[in-house]
Amino acid sequence: MKNHLRLIAVVALLFTLVSLPVRIVRAEEKFEKFDAKDQAAVVSANKVLDGVYGALMSKTEDSQEKTSLRDAQRAWIKWRDAEAEYIGRHGGSVGGSALRADFAVAQLKLINERIAVLKAYASQKLGN
Repeated sequence: MKNHLRLIAVVALLFTLVSLPVRIVRAEEKFEKFDAKDQAAVVSANKVLDGVYGALMSKTEDSQEKTSLRDAQRAWIKWRDAEAEYIGRHGGSVGGSALRADFAVAQLKLINERIAVLKAYASQKLGN
């Protein structure tokens, strides 16, 4: 009799669980939405950065100064990527989706800082 009651209880529990509406969301689906948002913000910030950089280049008349600015920007891009990777790993991410998300957040912060620096250069009088 006890086994019969246990069987009925287990079947009732299984029936209840099966009848509940459940949507299984894979971890990758959750991450892709989060990562896509961060990546879109990075792409948008890079467009702003490109515009500010281009305006500063066109404002600069001295060819040596243009070369210096171009070289500095290229070096900054390499540094930005290395720094963003370090920030992501320093925050505890070891790889996968967490590192990609932390990398994107760090890149966005660094890009926005660079935009401010280039805008400050652009607002200075030429030759100063």
